[in-house]
Amino acid sequence: MYDLPDLDRFVEVRPGLYRCTIIWPVAPGVAVPVSTFLVKGDIPHDWVLIDSGAPMQVDTLLKAIDQVLTHEKDAIRFICITHAHIDHTGAAPALLEKYPGSKVVIHEDEKPFVCEGKSFRSITSDTWTFTLLKHFSHESNVRVPHDRTLTLRDGDKWEFEHVLKLVETQGHTPGSVSYLHIPSRSIMVGDAIMNIAAYPMLSKIPCISGPMAMSTCHWGNAMKAIEKITTLKDDVDTVFPAHDYNPDGIHIQKVHEFHFPHNHL
Repeated sequence: MYDLPDLDRFVEVRPGLYRCTIIWPVAPGVAVPVSTFLVKGDIPHDWVLIDSGAPMQVDTLLKAIDQVLTHEKDAIRFICITHAHIDHTGAAPALLEKYPGSKVVIHEDEKPFVCEGKSFRSITSDTWTFTLLKHFSHESNVRVPHDRTLTLRDGDKWEFEHVLKLVETQGHTPGSVSYLHIPSRSIMVGDAIMNIAAYPMLSKIPCISGPMAMSTCHWGNAMKAIEKITTLKDDVDTVFPAHDYNPDGIHIQKVHEFHFPHNHL
């Protein structure tokens, strides 16, 4: 059903950037690909993980990580979370336990959802879709200690700033962000952009779209986030969504054409 080279294992999609896709059975008959990314740091044996999958994917993800981090000194230093939904935070507690020196990187507006148990159902939305359907969404029960987090905003300096740059792309959630891998000109956008089939039960042909409406807190800001991503064309060639049927991501021009169908780069 899924013919992806990185299914259940990390594959180097760009120099120093690895992707692993694990299938998430959201509901009976409905399965969604969820991608996580390993980033090689500029210091030997230092690694960063971008997103950590759904809770039921933890064992598969940890095994996939072990297949790449094979040296005894290899360690994940930071777990960079794009947003606090259940399919992006699942393995964070297990990774914090396995790598005692690691921390979770997250936007300050997202911190209440991973540290304090704040529910996305408490959020006021600009659409009836989220207002009505938020009560049926999966809620994460992941809790990260405050002292194991590093909060960042646009332009903040941090230890891996020469490799990864946080880009604020709020809308899908109050503090959702993307991570720009500077060496490969690639950006991991979480759910800001999706690239799965319009009708996933019937087809696996990739189809670019915005985030899923039923779980998007502020649709207006989500559209602004996509526009912001398109402005990064001088620094970005490839966009990697967290939910993607394409084994090689999306070229930035395709995202621009999706958001501005009558204009060109």
